[in-house]
Amino acid sequence: MELKNNMDNNIIEVTGIPEPLLRLMDERVREKGGDISAYVRDLIERDIFGTSQTQKHTFAELFTKRPFDPKQWEADMKLLAQRAEQIPVLPPEEFTRESIYRNHD
Repeated sequence: MELKNNMDNNIIEVTGIPEPLLRLMDERVREKGGDISAYVRDLIERDIFGTSQTQKHTFAELFTKRPFDPKQWEADMKLLAQRAEQIPVLPPEEFTRESIYRNHD
C-alpha cells in the first residue's frame, strides 16, 4: 500500500485485492450509490471511529428537535396500540418501591 500525503489531495494506492473482493465492493457501491472512493472512505471511518459520517449525520437528525407533526404522532400511537396487546400486565405489587429496589445493594 502506498500513501501519498498532500493536504489538498490524499491518495492511497492499495494493491493485491483479489478479484472476488473487488466484485463484492463494486456490488456494494451499486447498492448504496455513490462511488468506490466514498465507499472506501466510509469503511476507513467506520474502522477508525466506529461509525461513518453518514451515520453521525443520521444520529444528529434523530436528536434534533423537529416540529410537532400530528399525523405522525397519530400513526405512532396507532402502532403502539397495536403492539400493546403483547405487553404483559404486571400485578400492582411489582411497582412498589421495595420491588423496584429489591436487588439493589
